[in-house]
Amino acid sequence: MSVSISRAILHILDPSLGVPVLSENLMSFNEEMREYTEKHILKCFNDSDLKKTKFINEDGFFLKLINEYRDNSEFKKFTNEVSEFFYKTISENPDIKPCDLLFVQANVFNKDYMVILKLNYKKGYIHFTKQEEGTKNIIIEQPCALPSATQKIDECIFVDINTLEVFVKEKKCQVYNEPSYYISKYLLECKEEKPDKEKVKIITDTTDKIIKEYYDDDMLMKTKVKNIIRENVEDSLNINVAEISEQVFEDHEIKKVYDEEIKMKGLKEPEVKVNFNYANKIKTKQKIVTDEGIEINIPYELISDKNKVEFITNPNGTISIVLKNIDNIIDK
Repeated sequence: MSVSISRAILHILDPSLGVPVLSENLMSFNEEMREYTEKHILKCFNDSDLKKTKFINEDGFFLKLINEYRDNSEFKKFTNEVSEFFYKTISENPDIKPCDLLFVQANVFNKDYMVILKLNYKKGYIHFTKQEEGTKNIIIEQPCALPSATQKIDECIFVDINTLEVFVKEKKCQVYNEPSYYISKYLLECKEEKPDKEKVKIITDTTDKIIKEYYDDDMLMKTKVKNIIRENVEDSLNINVAEISEQVFEDHEIKKVYDEEIKMKGLKEPEVKVNFNYANKIKTKQKIVTDEGIEINIPYELISDKNKVEFITNPNGTISIVLKNIDNIIDK
């Protein structure tokens, strides 16, 4: 089994109730509930938006609690104190979604984790029977429905109990009058990391902007950037921003503009690390769509190979795409 649950508890953090409803007993699992929990743990663990981060405050609230838990194994005490903190933050900041917190101590792929699943409330609908001069069936809104087994969970935390490695998936919310990744900043007191998707988008959007401004929106240059990203990720799970700047932009001044804009958008390190889950999401093909709706998918490693693909600019300004040395064509 890739997930083995030791114990779990559920706490209700609905500000409309006025107080958190903290369970006094651990959850007991039937087959359906165990399957629901295991599925969500696996989906969260394999989610491309799960970020690895690290504790930066040795005297931080959460780090103290997890260290105490490692010493005394008081599971309910740990979950109660974290839930109280969450409830206070939710109550004071309406942009944060109310939720149930599901705490699970589990072994995931042979490592012991404290898992916190933030089950944000969603609107659902149920039938309801009224007696009004006879039976009347109606549909009513259920404002505190939990995510189904097939839905993604928006926010979660995994802490390796032995190494204290910490992983988090979170939403940026308006908290205490500023937008922030509030779980990292206020609860975990960890380094605030951008999601891998956002980091890659900063790189591609910035290169696209520079290519449009200085190189007449050259498509082959854009493709080259994406190919460098793909190769970097496949080789080392790192995207070398300096390598993109060096290989794509020849002019020193343009390189300088690119580097400064990347740093201004929050990527100050020369390399951007991405997790394995997101690496599997990196596209391997360039999709080209013409103004008449013709779509062509070309592997990145072939798009600059003139023995396979050639882009020809015609005297009238139109572009011809020539596919070469094709052994076989399959109708799909």
